[in-house]
Order: sequence, then C-alpha cells, then structure tokens
Amino acid sequence: MECLEYYTVRPGDTLFVIGRRLGVSVDRLLEINPNIDPDNLQVNQRICVRARDGNQNPEVSCPIGSVPYTVQPGDTFARIAMRFGTTVEAIKNNNPDADPLNLQVGQRLCVSQPVGDTPPCPQQNYYVIRRGDTVGAIASAFGISTRELLTANPGIVPENLRIGQVICIPLAPSPVEIVINKNAKRLTVYKDGRIFRQYAVAVGKEETPTPTGTFTVVNKQVNPGGPYGTRWLGLSRRGYGIHGTNDPSSIGKNASNGCVRMFNEDVEALFDVVPVGTTVRILP
Repeated sequence: MECLEYYTVRPGDTLFVIGRRLGVSVDRLLEINPNIDPDNLQVNQRICVRARDGNQNPEVSCPIGSVPYTVQPGDTFARIAMRFGTTVEAIKNNNPDADPLNLQVGQRLCVSQPVGDTPPCPQQNYYVIRRGDTVGAIASAFGISTRELLTANPGIVPENLRIGQVICIPLAPSPVEIVINKNAKRLTVYKDGRIFRQYAVAVGKEETPTPTGTFTVVNKQVNPGGPYGTRWLGLSRRGYGIHGTNDPSSIGKNASNGCVRMFNEDVEALFDVVPVGTTVRILP
C-alpha cells in the first residue's frame, strides 16, 4: 500500500476528529495505518490519510461541497483555482495539510464544485435539463411554482432551455424517498409510497462497509469525475454519497470504500428526480 498524503497529529486530535476533518472514515485510517495505537496518538506523529491500494487509485472522500482532483504536472494552487473557478484560500481550507509549495504529481486534492456552466446554487440543489423539459414541468415535478423556479434562475430563457444546461431548484419537501438494500445491492426510489424506479448499485467492501441508517441528501454535484463518475449526491453522513463510477464492472458487487456506486446513466437519471433534503434509508 502506497501512502499518498500524510497528516501531522495536533493537540487534541483523535482518529475520529482527523477523519471528520479530512473526510476519511476511522476504519480507513486504521486500515492504512495498521501500526498506530488509536488510543495513544502523539502530537507531531505522522499518519497516512490517503493511500493507494495496489495499483488502484484511492477513492477519496472529499468534504461536502468539494470534489476530488488529481494534481497534474505544472499545477499550482493558483492554476487549479483558476481552472475550477474557485480561490486559493478555498483550496487551502479544503486541504489543510497540503503544502502549496510542494505539490506532487498524482496527489489528490479536494476542490470546490467546478463552475463552468454550473450556477452558484446556495443549497447545491441542481437539475440538468433533459430533452422535452419545460419550466412548468420541472417546477411541477419538484412541488414549486414556476415563479419560484425562474426567480432562482434569473438568467434562463424558458423558451430556450438547452439539453445539459444546469439550473437551480429551490428547496421544497422532497417528492421521493430512497431505500438502499445493501444485501440485494439495489437502490429503490419511492414516490407517493410506491416504487418509482429501481437501480443496481455497488456498495462498500467488507473492510470499508457502507453505513446503515437514515440519512438525507445534503448536496448535489455535476461531473465530479474520476471514481465518482458523472454525478454526486452527498449524504448527511460526512464523506459518503451516491455517485457514478469509472468502473462499471463493479456494479452489483461489494467494491467501494463505503459510498454507493451506480452506472453513470442511472445516477444521471436519479440526480434529476432526487432533490436536496431527500431521505435515504440504507438497509443491511
């Protein structure tokens, strides 16, 4: 196992505090640091927080509101910030242990949601326009008025919606609920108490299991890339989410580091029916 990033223990640190700060599970920290004593961390002790298993790329869990990025030759914080439409300060905040003067090619960073054509939605509740969509139909699907939708998107032209265009959806009670059965590796969307859609998924490996319980969708991101595929739906359990994949052969297996993976075409369809605030129940 190759360590890609180290963290220096600070006064008051525990594995739980470190994991919460960096978006890494305690189980993962113990896995990649088999010789540490979690009950006796020492100030200035260096522990590994990002590692590559064999020849596989690490599946980084970034803080809510950010996406993983792999450092390329010639990268600096300033160049990355310009590319993603964010700030150097925001990158520093997301990566407190990264040395901006000593970035390594292949190093994984967490950067804010790429801007591009993505509007700055305050609650990161996005929707991607599909063929046949109208402003009225979208508003009706999410239980909001057309006026509310247009107010949230002052730049859109209702008569000229573009396929692939990203718009903001004002928050409202979710019309759907998600139930994930880990054993069956199946995600079911319920609407009005009835099965609306079902999808095959991949869940966590035995050593990095997907958590069970009741959570909510807290943010949505378009095209996070890498192991996260084309869509990300972040859960209220920090560092976990439902996302696409760059390894479709993993679907139907225990294959992830705790997140729920879907085929990209499936997660794109799910993305557009599941708003922020949706309840997600994960069963054993």
